[in-house]
Order: sequence, then C-alpha cells, then structure tokens
Amino acid sequence: MNLHAIRAIYRFEMARTFRTLLQSIVAPVLSTSLYFVVFGSAIGSRMTSIDGVSYGAFIVPGLMMMAILTSSISNASFGIYFPKFTGTIYELLSAPVSYVEIVVSYVGAAATIRCGWCCS
Repeated sequence: MNLHAIRAIYRFEMARTFRTLLQSIVAPVLSTSLYFVVFGSAIGSRMTSIDGVSYGAFIVPGLMMMAILTSSISNASFGIYFPKFTGTIYELLSAPVSYVEIVVSYVGAAATIRCGWCCS
C-alpha cells in the first residue's frame, strides 16, 4: 500500500474542496430556502400542527438533510468525473498507484468533508 500516493490524492481533493467551499455552501442554502418558500407558501398555510408538530418544524430538518446529501454526492462525484471530462484522469491512471489506493483516497476525502458538514 503506497501511503504517500494516498496522502497526495487525499490532500489534492481536500484542497479542491476548500477552493470550492463557497459553491458548496451557497448552492445548498439557496435551494433549501427556495424549497422552504415554495412549499411553505403553497402547502404550509393549509397545514395545521399534527400531534403538536408544526409544518415548519417538520419540513426544515428534511430540507437540511436533502441539501447536505445532494451536496455530498455532487462534490464527491465531481472530483472523479471532472478529471475524466477534461482528460487529466490519465495522469492519475498512468502513475504507479493501484486502483485500491485511488479509491481509498477519494472516498477518504469525501467522507472527511461530509462528516465535517454533518457533525458541525
């Protein structure tokens, strides 16, 4: 197991994520706000509290988790798809790094970022 390669790919992915941090924060907040405004005005005014839980208290946690999960999937897949799209993936594939090491580093970076989003 080439730990230097895993560390290098991991650090590159973490640096890419921090460069796009504004996109990772603004887009989910904006889409969640739009969902809340649209569903809140369309449905929320007609909903009464059910078993003491208001419509807002019911919908906000679901919208937050939807935004976090959508952001985590898109950011994790973007790290793999975009180099393939631009043709720079061949530099990584031609390096003396096994597929297991590549997967471990990409998954490790994605899990680190998502755990930071969810646990903070």
